[in-house]
Amino acid sequence: MKAIVITTGGGPEVLQLQQVEDPELKDDEVLIKVEATALNRADTLQRKGSYPPPKGASPYPGLECSGTIQAVGKNVLGWRVGDQVCALLSGGGYAEKVAVPAGQVLPIPLGVSLKEAAGLPEVACTVWSTVFMMSRLSAGETFLVHGGSSGIGTFAIQIAKSKGATVFVTAGNEEKLAFCKSLGADLCINYKTEDFVARVKEETGGMGVDVILDCIGAAYLQRNLDSLNFDGRLCIIGLQGGAVTEIKLNTLFPKRLTVQGSSQHEEHITEHYIVYKYSQATYISTDAPTSHQAFAFPKLKHSHILKTAAKNGAALRPRNPENKAMVVNEVEKNVWPEIVAGKVKPIIYKSFPLSEAGEAHKLMEMMKAVVITSPGDPEVLQLQEVQEPEIKDDEVLIKTEAAALNRGDIYQRQGFYPPPEGASTFPGLECSGIIEAVGENVSRWKVGDKVCALLSGGGYAEKVAVPAGQVLPVPSGVSLSDAASLPEVACTVWSTVFTMSRLCPGETLLIHGGCSGIGTFAIQIAKFKGAKVFVTAGDERKLAFCNDLGADLCINYRTEDFVVRVKEETEGKGVDVILDCVGAAYLQRNLDCLNVDGRLFIIGSISGFVAELNIAAMFAKRLSIQAAALRTRNVEEKASIVKEVEKNVWPAIMSGKVKPVVHQRFPLGEAAEAHRLMESGNHIGKILLIA
Repeated sequence: MKAIVITTGGGPEVLQLQQVEDPELKDDEVLIKVEATALNRADTLQRKGSYPPPKGASPYPGLECSGTIQAVGKNVLGWRVGDQVCALLSGGGYAEKVAVPAGQVLPIPLGVSLKEAAGLPEVACTVWSTVFMMSRLSAGETFLVHGGSSGIGTFAIQIAKSKGATVFVTAGNEEKLAFCKSLGADLCINYKTEDFVARVKEETGGMGVDVILDCIGAAYLQRNLDSLNFDGRLCIIGLQGGAVTEIKLNTLFPKRLTVQGSSQHEEHITEHYIVYKYSQATYISTDAPTSHQAFAFPKLKHSHILKTAAKNGAALRPRNPENKAMVVNEVEKNVWPEIVAGKVKPIIYKSFPLSEAGEAHKLMEMMKAVVITSPGDPEVLQLQEVQEPEIKDDEVLIKTEAAALNRGDIYQRQGFYPPPEGASTFPGLECSGIIEAVGENVSRWKVGDKVCALLSGGGYAEKVAVPAGQVLPVPSGVSLSDAASLPEVACTVWSTVFTMSRLCPGETLLIHGGCSGIGTFAIQIAKFKGAKVFVTAGDERKLAFCNDLGADLCINYRTEDFVVRVKEETEGKGVDVILDCVGAAYLQRNLDCLNVDGRLFIIGSISGFVAELNIAAMFAKRLSIQAAALRTRNVEEKASIVKEVEKNVWPAIMSGKVKPVVHQRFPLGEAAEAHRLMESGNHIGKILLIA
């Protein structure tokens, strides 16, 4: 027969259609001639080498299928050759034939085509076993589904509504929310623009929901608990936001909350948990500390409870056949009638031939990114569907929360500043977000960590791969989105003003463009380090802002000669260091402003690259002219700078002495408008794109 073989761990191209041996049929199995198989996130993880099949399972991907029974084992009753069926698999769906235990087989529901039925077993078994069997969702209760537009989510909305529940969902854009609404969701929350906890509380009169189905894990744990009603149940089926976090046990006790997941025990994954009670509170875990231990610590570094079922979160694949057969039996009894009645329908996005499995995986792994369609004005920035990046062994994959604009992005858009060799072609030199995957050689970072990062490109996208050495933790006191404004400015200012130009306490720093992202950051960190700070800007509003940040002298370059003002304020000596983004037009005037042993550092060339230089002035005062850019540095140099920034700058941010300055936030799809704002010069600080 033909089957899709994973030739080696990697991208979609490793999926190859090859001739293989037919599966051998055991006595308690049926052989299905496959009509269709459905993709699941676990298939992509298996392809990458991070989710191997259970012992004894088919090596080919595919966790569900539909087709016609071609043979039955001698112990099989109830099925016969020719029956049209669908089935829950441990693997092997990407093939022309698959052998499956008879207890995992379901009839095709009336009104559903043989092909469409392939999209039912995995989602039906996952949702019924977690939401109804474990979490006991009942008619009249309120149910929150994270990832409402996913395969699990779309099914959960429909079955919960058919069973009489009120359904709330979260999703990341209006198109997805509208689709969830069309399926019957009562409340649709955009998690990128709204606080789902606040919305849930608002819609429930402060009570909260009764059951939450969560695919995020660590990043949402406490917020999910805050969203629950008394006797609420949180069922975690995925770890997209990490497996390890702190849990406040005093959140569980007063409201008698239950947290549920699945745990790997020996070679199977089961609903294995231990319950301890205090004042009628229920807490469920996979470890068994003593009662005294559980009560004594209001915060627990909690990981096992979140290690739910495999990385795509369904916890079905590694279960034993008896457990799966029990779930399948319950699904046929409780879910199939709702499908037959037309209350629950399979949601099929697109179909591919088996030979195009690689293309199907690419579609599942597509993301949105801002593409420079051709060099030009802001309108050339277009939001498009592109392939997710593949990470290298020393990289992490970040699910982007926000990216910050930099002048380099404009130059790249105009065709003047191409990305370095091997870098992403999408603009964006810094971002923040949550780590979604880590390379084999990465030790410091883990899935779910909230981080920001210095990039060579790629920030204007929903996901970005970045060398682990260029990643920084989000400083305490800074929001995840605002953290996107920090890496480029912090690394630029520290590496230029402090590392190379050696600004010291008591010296004087002149910053041109004091209201830029670089400028607002440089003012704060220089003051924190004990320097005196002069700035230039083009209007009184900007100068007042710089003054509020701590600048000692604010010069309007449109109405004043900054050379004269600097000399006047320093009794003719001049400043010790200048950070300049103007370039040629200011070169000689900057030299005239410098004190003996002064250092001029040029980080931009808004006015051009060619200027006349009076070398004699440099000799007389022992002046230095330096220039550098971050983007073109190699990975090792960037990692060294990032390490120094974390050591020297992050403490200033965490103490509140240095704060991110964000002027405005735009959705990723409005990158062109964000560029227009930056080019107008009317902003103060950073401009963010929210992914």
